[in-house]
Amino acid sequence: MNLHLLRTFTKVAEQRSFSRAGEIIHISQPAVSRAVRELEEQLGITLLERRGGQVRLTEAGAELYQHARAIFALEQSAMADLRGRQGLERGSLTVGASRTIGTYFLPPVIAEFLRQFPGVDVRIISENTELIQRRLLAYELDVAFVEGAVEDARVDQAFWHEDELVILAHSHHPLLDRQSLKASDMNAERWVLREQGSGTRTVTLALLEQAGVDVSRTIEVGGNGALVQSVAAGLGLAMVSSAAAREHLSVGKVKVLEFPTCFKRSMHRVRLKNKPASPAAQALMRVADEVAKTFVLS
Repeated sequence: MNLHLLRTFTKVAEQRSFSRAGEIIHISQPAVSRAVRELEEQLGITLLERRGGQVRLTEAGAELYQHARAIFALEQSAMADLRGRQGLERGSLTVGASRTIGTYFLPPVIAEFLRQFPGVDVRIISENTELIQRRLLAYELDVAFVEGAVEDARVDQAFWHEDELVILAHSHHPLLDRQSLKASDMNAERWVLREQGSGTRTVTLALLEQAGVDVSRTIEVGGNGALVQSVAAGLGLAMVSSAAAREHLSVGKVKVLEFPTCFKRSMHRVRLKNKPASPAAQALMRVADEVAKTFVLS
């Protein structure tokens, strides 16, 4: 298969436009059309449908596009590997992290990595767990850190860190006066939850159910900051990472409910199995594992 033709097809598939694809790869629109047509003739199958000025992938085209992404990701890994053999003096790395990890756990990892390898350019993408998983599967990330496990055979994952979770209430909440808090005491409470796709949301609901807490009244917010501020305003209770709670507890607007159950969750380091880890990615994973040993549970 001609890689030049495949690359041209891939750009058309991404842009859904022959002209925009041509602008990106700096060739004319007719040349783009000829390249795609030649690829279709070589393969003996239609890859794109052209209707009313719109470009759509056929089923075969969508399948080839996924293979093409893997091929070009492998190409990028190969180039990164060659650069890495110069002693990691140059190179680039794209790291994904769920929002809790990206805010509270990843910064010291990146700081130590750049101390050791200052010539590597690092790009950090922080979104909720579901979106990070999508980016990983789309070959957009070299390595990622997420809460919970990724149930996908294409992903290689390793336990990275155990995080402690606490239940927060506003500083004058009546449950703070209870000497021995029971699950049933919280059944009537409203719970502030993260948005759909958040790893914190998923684990919160699972852990509360295991503890026997009935979560029937909820309010949804985006991000840990909004979660804690909502609790401080008296909107309800929330379960958050102890790392996220720490800075807010010092202000005094929220407090931790002392519940008999100790809530914990696993954080994982993940990458694609069929995308070889570049020297920079290997180095980052090694640094991340070392730095994680310094994290202290509250």
